[in-house]
Amino acid sequence: MACEARGPERKPADRIVSAATAAGGLLRIRRAAVDVMLADARRALPNECCGLLIGAAASIERAVPARNLRPSPDRYLIDPADHCAALRAARAAGLEVVGAYHSHPDGVLRPSEVDCREAYYPEFIYAIVAPEPAGGRRVAAYRLQRDAYDEISLRVVP
Repeated sequence: MACEARGPERKPADRIVSAATAAGGLLRIRRAAVDVMLADARRALPNECCGLLIGAAASIERAVPARNLRPSPDRYLIDPADHCAALRAARAAGLEVVGAYHSHPDGVLRPSEVDCREAYYPEFIYAIVAPEPAGGRRVAAYRLQRDAYDEISLRVVP
């Protein structure tokens, strides 16, 4: 089945996205987290980068780069050791791993069919970053399912 955007009638079910919706439909993300993701995306060219998103409720506080065990221009696989390290660091800070990010070197800020098919954590926020501007936007966030996706509105904060 093709990976398609869901209609507006679909409501996010997990508490992270629900909290963002309750807060005016926006998920807050720190500018520093966006900067880390963009630097990681540029560093990984021509391949995809990947990493984890650390936060709480309706906010992403940090982005933590991870090793891509499947380096290519259209695939990523987060190193499990990096995932575990991010979990420990998040817990130590009273936060949690709320999602993952990866880049699309071609600048397309929509989930690919591979992204949807390999979305193993339905409660996660999946961010996609473009190493170069893509129609004015450089980052987008989604809730992914195996056959569809919901975009999450982002608000970049200091």
